[in-house]
Amino acid sequence: MPNNHKHVIIIGAGAVGASVSYFLSKKNPNLKITVVEKTGVAQAASGKSGGFLALNWSDATELGPLSSKSFQLHEELAEELNGESYGYRKVETYAVSMGSSAAGKNLTTIPWLDTSKVERIQSMGSKKTTAQVHPYHFTNKLIDEAKNRGVEVLCGQGVKSLVWESNELTGVMLDDNTEIHGDAVVVCMGPWSSTLSMTSNKSPRGKLPIIAARAHSIVLKPNGEVPAQALFCSIQFNRNFYDPEIYPRPDSTVYICGETDDEPLPSSATEIQVKQSSITTLRQLAAAASPSHLEGSDLVAAQACYLPTSKDGLPLIGEHPNSRGVYIATGHSCWGILNSPVTGLMLSELIDDGKITCVDSDTVAAVSPKGRC
Repeated sequence: MPNNHKHVIIIGAGAVGASVSYFLSKKNPNLKITVVEKTGVAQAASGKSGGFLALNWSDATELGPLSSKSFQLHEELAEELNGESYGYRKVETYAVSMGSSAAGKNLTTIPWLDTSKVERIQSMGSKKTTAQVHPYHFTNKLIDEAKNRGVEVLCGQGVKSLVWESNELTGVMLDDNTEIHGDAVVVCMGPWSSTLSMTSNKSPRGKLPIIAARAHSIVLKPNGEVPAQALFCSIQFNRNFYDPEIYPRPDSTVYICGETDDEPLPSSATEIQVKQSSITTLRQLAAAASPSHLEGSDLVAAQACYLPTSKDGLPLIGEHPNSRGVYIATGHSCWGILNSPVTGLMLSELIDDGKITCVDSDTVAAVSPKGRC
């Protein structure tokens, strides 16, 4: 049955929070919705990830129906919101193995690579099954659409606690001790979701089991045009093996990621540090993969972000089992951009209708926080 919430507070303005605000405001235009963001829109992983989308890569897992539905939603959003404006396009996707010397096969499928070092190329997806967005522009597009429907977006103050009165949720307390009253909260704080207590007694057990991993990436301005070919590489370089991912973008840049570590999570996205040696390695791998297009190319961005992962590897999507009115949407790991639309749609249904119908019940149960936090 419907929950009849009056004011929903969404914590976090990344891709997931933006998706919740977009779909919830579309579903119920009369509902008061406020997005609270500590830094700015898409300032963490949602602004620094690759934005790669895959239809069926999770089909062998419990996430299969979730990901395929979200891929479909990305297609629909691109039609509705002019996907070209946020870098949406279909791509060909390949797995590429490269050796350290000119002993490979001279293949022409991906001519902008150093094809003499290519040992193997395998198709991983076609333009029917793989696509991409620019995650920063995608997230901002959803936020702008939500704002056009009356959603209030407050940036510059984080949420330090939920507010309870007689075990009933009454709102959130900001870092400056300002209180915002509301009867429902959606926690979309990515890796920082683990820092907020979800229960009225503020027990340590009330915090979400989210693990954060730092990931580095660079954006280059190539020396020539690069086609819409996303690459998942295995490269032998200096007697070591690396697995960078290379995504040419429609804005004539190339995104490259692949260096991760377990550096502790800072208190804010603005405090994330970049490990220079990881950036250097990514630049070297880019040059090794494509001397003609990426060696000596201009560096547009050198950055890092933290990926939120749950202990069992599945995202947490649903109402907290011990706290009525507290909804959770986090733990998406590297698939946050792909699965953000379906997460937003699921929570819009749960918050407004009291149940999720856009995906099957087994998938709802698999990602439910019940028994997992």
